[in-house]
Amino acid sequence: MIRQAQPKDVTDVINLVMIILKDMELAVFDKLSDEEVLNLLEEAYTKYPTYRYGYQTMIVKEIDGQVAGIAVGYPDKREKTIDADFITLLNEHGLSDDYRFFTEIEAFPNEWYLDTLVTSPDFRRQGVANSLLDALPEIARQQGCDKIGLNCDQINQQAQQVYLKKGFKKMGETTLSNHRYDHLQWLIN
Repeated sequence: MIRQAQPKDVTDVINLVMIILKDMELAVFDKLSDEEVLNLLEEAYTKYPTYRYGYQTMIVKEIDGQVAGIAVGYPDKREKTIDADFITLLNEHGLSDDYRFFTEIEAFPNEWYLDTLVTSPDFRRQGVANSLLDALPEIARQQGCDKIGLNCDQINQQAQQVYLKKGFKKMGETTLSNHRYDHLQWLIN
């Protein structure tokens, strides 16, 4: 079953987000422990539901009552403010803006941006990512977008193949946190 993420999903969902953030080798992990980052993310998830990793920006694939995977996204026009609540949370904890995860612009203009797609290790190779991807066009259209964009690490060929099979096309390249990414888009009109 695909559904909107809920506050009760906090632990499962944030553990999946951490997989992606750790893979990106973000500078924040040089400043804070994994546990500190996890705690900040968990607090932001419920306190600020429209934040990048808040529950209102996520859908969940549930199998047998367990979170099998998540997709996180938003329209490109939200990108400039998507992390404002997290910066507020950092400041509430006595941390500066330097502890935020992202400073680069990730989305291309006029797209619904898929920030994160991750499957729990326990549910890999069961079609979870494809199920989540299949649910995105309706969400994107409801939010006024006719294309979905994402950045895929150039070394992650397995993910690239999933996206290309779905209909994504390479539109450019970018660097995020010192990693090279292909920017892919899927026209969904």
